[in-house]
Amino acid sequence: MLRVKKGLTIVFAVICFLSATTLLFGFDEKQVQALKKTNNCKKCDLSGAKLDKLDLSYADLSSANLSGADLTNTILMGSNLAKANLSGANLTGVNLFEANLSGANVSNANLTKVYLDQATWVDGRRCKVGSLGSCK
Repeated sequence: MLRVKKGLTIVFAVICFLSATTLLFGFDEKQVQALKKTNNCKKCDLSGAKLDKLDLSYADLSSANLSGADLTNTILMGSNLAKANLSGANLTGVNLFEANLSGANVSNANLTKVYLDQATWVDGRRCKVGSLGSCK
């Protein structure tokens, strides 16, 4: 009986560990690899993912969860980020030329040096040429 209890305790500990790592990191590495391969990750969970310095031009990330993700210096030119959750994401130096951000959540996101020329902003308006760090 003692052996069964020890075995159940170990199984329970492993399950708790795996659950905790999924909750802490959020994203599934398979989704990151699929995004890199297909440029499509609609409605996927990439929260907390390290996606810096990638070329994701024309990617479909609509309704994706990118909260807390590191997108530093990533190229998202022409990408669809409509209704995406970018809260708390690091978007420093990201190229969002002609990207669609309508309905996206950018609260607490770092928008330092974000290139927004001709992007569709969260409220649906078109950003003017020269929009850097904020939509003008």
